[in-house]
Amino acid sequence: MKKASITVFALCLASVSVFFLWELVLKPEPPKMVFVTAKLDNGCEFHESTFAVEVYETGATAVFKGGTAQITARSDQRIRLVTNPVFKDVRYDGDLEPVAPYVTLKSYCNVPERMMNVFKSMNETFSTK
Repeated sequence: MKKASITVFALCLASVSVFFLWELVLKPEPPKMVFVTAKLDNGCEFHESTFAVEVYETGATAVFKGGTAQITARSDQRIRLVTNPVFKDVRYDGDLEPVAPYVTLKSYCNVPERMMNVFKSMNETFSTK
């Protein structure tokens, strides 16, 4: 009987410990709204008004004016560089970036440079270490 009560006490203590560990250390923070100022590093021969910033998960966009665009997104979302929605026949999808208060988005119009970044990303993802 004494072993059973010790076992029950140990299980209760472990459960309480796991609960407090989750609540105090491991529990993720809820997403926050972030006001994003995105700067355009234009590597193309197009005017900045050709591009916009898009919140990937919602589709909300903001166009560039004076080299920057401002948009609000949640901290758990991602943004990317896209073509201005005014230009419906042209499509540009940039790399996904995590939301941060200040972000620089680069436009790649040189195919070899863009492909080199794709291959670099694939090498980093699939390389064995």
